[in-house]
Amino acid sequence: MAYVTMLRPINCIITLVSVWVGAWIGIGYGFTLPPALILAGMIGFTTCGFGNLINDLYDIDIDKVNNPQRPLPAGKVNPKLVVILALCLLIISLAFSLSINITVFFLVLGVSILLFTYAAFLKKTTIANIIVSAITGLSFILGGIVVKNPVSVFPFIFSFFIHMPREIIKDIIDIKGDQKNNVVSIPIALGIERASIISVLFLGVLCILLPLPYILEILSVRYMIVVLFFAYPIIIYCLIRLVKKPAAGEFSKLSRFLKFAMATGLVAMFI
Repeated sequence: MAYVTMLRPINCIITLVSVWVGAWIGIGYGFTLPPALILAGMIGFTTCGFGNLINDLYDIDIDKVNNPQRPLPAGKVNPKLVVILALCLLIISLAFSLSINITVFFLVLGVSILLFTYAAFLKKTTIANIIVSAITGLSFILGGIVVKNPVSVFPFIFSFFIHMPREIIKDIIDIKGDQKNNVVSIPIALGIERASIISVLFLGVLCILLPLPYILEILSVRYMIVVLFFAYPIIIYCLIRLVKKPAAGEFSKLSRFLKFAMATGLVAMFI
């Protein structure tokens, strides 16, 4: 069970769905998905799992401070088996991608290399949040490439502008362990207050961009209803709380709220 926990299956499922959203947005497939798109969803799932395992392997020392209950620092899993599982997931994702087409293969290969480079070398730098936010959004681009849907750029942009503030907030939460392990995150480099302001700016831009698919008649009024009544209230609440300098214990709640807003956005683009 500990190995499954390390995969973060919920995040992997969200990635799988994101691939389908990237293909679905502005087109729609009903309840029948092309075989290549089903395969692309599995690629998203396995690639996400690979990234999560690699990240945890390189985060053992940091997690001993920030998250000692996680499987690796708690000694619940064998690191060698985790490496083998990560390699298996990588091989599966590359094999699946090659069976679709060469463009998908090189996209997945590039993302896999970037996931490893991030975990091994770049996670302790101020550009880490940008990399994570971009990689997450590429799941939509993957779906768009499979079915040749250029509209997938919209969820990619939305994903970037909501993941950036959430990643910064997560760095604020982890600041104690990061400082002990020589991590130069945005909150450490600029301070918590300035990092919060950066998060506010990203969320503000996101609020401006969200209506675009409806304005451009890519998505219907159903999209705007979900965004207006579910996504906007959450995002605006988080934005206001960040402006008002939340207490240290409140950042975890804001991170969870933004994750829920992401799920709401996926639903809005599906219906």
